[in-house]
Amino acid sequence: MRRLMTRFLLISCLFFLFISCKSFVLPGAIKMDSKSLECQNHYFSNPETDYIYKAHIEVYGNDLSGLFVIKKTSDSIHRVVLTTDFGNKLLDFELSENYFKVNYILDNLNKKIIISTLKKDFRLLLRKEFISSEVFENEYYIIYKSKDGNSYNYFYQTKNDSTFIKLINASKTKEKVVFTFTPKNATFANSILIEHYNIKLKIELNQISN
Repeated sequence: MRRLMTRFLLISCLFFLFISCKSFVLPGAIKMDSKSLECQNHYFSNPETDYIYKAHIEVYGNDLSGLFVIKKTSDSIHRVVLTTDFGNKLLDFELSENYFKVNYILDNLNKKIIISTLKKDFRLLLRKEFISSEVFENEYYIIYKSKDGNSYNYFYQTKNDSTFIKLINASKTKEKVVFTFTPKNATFANSILIEHYNIKLKIELNQISN
């Protein structure tokens, strides 16, 4: 019995090791020999536009609904505000790649891990340029891969019109966060879904007006 249990534990450990070492792959994609390693995110780039969405956010047991507004306030800074439908503020951030300020956050959300995660999400959402190290393609998309600290970003653009359709942030082995965009056109997204796979956070945004 002891020998059988030892064998079972050994097999289980080897299986776990195999799974944990398995590299993240892009299904159906092949590497391109591309000279163009820069890709552009044209969403949220117009300072004349208030990007307004109906929002639903599930974060660590908190369900929040309201209006989500993104405004480009300078060449590099965006302001991100979430309010209730009645206008009560839930969060108010200003951020760029090198700057971050919390103007307000609801007490229930005022936790270091939540603020840090939202900061990373919004920076990825609003980042204008991605400089990639490799480029891949499948039947429908050109996929740009760029290193981001200890993780990687995979930026999906449609082949026919270079519309930004998906962004995957992944470790070396698995997806961590997936941003899915339903475009109205190349510069405006009708809806955005942000799903985390390692923490309890999901953000759904649906356009109200432009």
